[in-house]
Amino acid sequence: MNKEICLHLFELYISGEASPEEVVQLKSFLENDPDLNKWLEVRVTGSFGTVAPDIKTKMLENIRSRTNYHIAGRKKKNIKRYLRRVSNIAAILLPVVVIFSIYLYLNPLKTESYEVIADKGEKAGLTLPEGSTVALNSGSRIMYYNDYNLKDRYIKLEGEAYFDIRHNQGKPFIVECEDIKVTVLGTSFGIKAYENEENISIVLNSGKIQLTTPKEKIEMAPNDRILYNKATQTTTLEKVNAGDYTDWKQNRLRFENESLENIVKTISRMHNIDIVFEDPQLKSRQFTGTLDNTDIKSVLDAIKLTSLIDYRLKNGVVYLYKDN
Repeated sequence: MNKEICLHLFELYISGEASPEEVVQLKSFLENDPDLNKWLEVRVTGSFGTVAPDIKTKMLENIRSRTNYHIAGRKKKNIKRYLRRVSNIAAILLPVVVIFSIYLYLNPLKTESYEVIADKGEKAGLTLPEGSTVALNSGSRIMYYNDYNLKDRYIKLEGEAYFDIRHNQGKPFIVECEDIKVTVLGTSFGIKAYENEENISIVLNSGKIQLTTPKEKIEMAPNDRILYNKATQTTTLEKVNAGDYTDWKQNRLRFENESLENIVKTISRMHNIDIVFEDPQLKSRQFTGTLDNTDIKSVLDAIKLTSLIDYRLKNGVVYLYKDN
């Protein structure tokens, strides 16, 4: 029996939906597969801390009531035999199931998720269940579960987004991007975390946030910008005008000594167009300035004027080459 089947059986048992055959299957697992049994216990017991005695009592009563749920509707002559059977099963199940039930009580299963996606060439906006707002840039996606705003406000981000978060002292807002987390109580900030870029950028507009990486925790103040290098897991902090890095909401792009390779990735996403370097050496050229991003031609013309680079459009593809 694999781990997925094991967890599925436990979910059925806890929810009261397991058939007698599935209960027996779970019993067999507990008796005959010590390695998988140990894995499950570690997974369950390691998922929460100290539990109050009154919660344990309530969960135990809940499990006992569920253990006997199969009896209803059975013929009286079978009840005694069935009770003995269920009692034997329960004796094996209860020690681990009670723990699992407490875990579910304290940490509801994230069984349903919600996604909002902004495709390339598009932007999207949404209001989260408690009123916080998110603006998504092109080629981005956020996801949150149906337990959002119960104990905390947790979402996952792929791509770039601007957050305007309502203050709630008791329910922190947490954004996860690959191996880093940003935790806030109420503030406005931007994150750029595209999979195909080497850095994740976090810029704080107002309030305070805490950035957690595999190596450190950093408290950020307004107009702080942190670049997190995904390969080295290191951070670089600089003071900036935060608005410059979130003006993409108004179709303006700000670059500060940015490589043309990264600029092209941004333009390509936002306009959903392929851009090809005919000369790979052009990728390392740097650009500083603000671009009006409403039209692809105006963006390319601005780069052409400042970087000695020309372009041509052929079959829906932009080709960049040296301007001799």
